[in-house]
Amino acid sequence: MREQQPKLVLTTSPDDFLYRCDYCQTWWTGNSRFRNPVTVRDAEARFPGHGVTRSPAVDDAELSEAIVLYTGWGVSPEPSDDLGAVVARFGDDASDLTPVLTAFIRGSASIAFHEVAPADDGLLGRVRTKLAAIMPRLSTDAVDALAWRWPTVVPQTSPF
Repeated sequence: MREQQPKLVLTTSPDDFLYRCDYCQTWWTGNSRFRNPVTVRDAEARFPGHGVTRSPAVDDAELSEAIVLYTGWGVSPEPSDDLGAVVARFGDDASDLTPVLTAFIRGSASIAFHEVAPADDGLLGRVRTKLAAIMPRLSTDAVDALAWRWPTVVPQTSPF
C-alpha cells in the first residue's frame, strides 16, 4: 500500500512560506534555503490573520496511543515501526488514523541533529522538548516514544 502524502496549505509573507500539514496540523516555515517546523504560537506571531489554529483530523488520544503502539514504546527493547500493532488495536479506524500517524512519524524524523546538538546526556531531552513544542497535540507518552525513536532514524552527525 502506498502511503498518502500529507497535503500542505501555503501562505506567504515577505520572507517565508508557511505550510501546514492537513493530517497532523504541524506548521512549517520555509524558503529557498530551509524548511523547519514551527510552533503554533510562532506561526501566529509571524503570520497574523491566517487562521493558525488547531483542528485535528483524528482524536488526539487515539493518535497518541497509535504512536506509542507503532514505536513499541514501553514494550519493546528497541524502537519499531509496527503498523500491525496499530491495525490490531484500531481495526477499521486504522485506515483513517494511518496517514496522520505517518505524518507525525515523518515530522519527528525531520528534526536534524544540528538543531539539537551536541551529542551529550541532554540530547534526547532537547529532542523531546522540540517535539513537544511542534506537536502539542500529543500526550507525554507519545512525545517520549518519538524522542526514543529519533536517534534510530536521524544521523547523529552534522554537515556544519
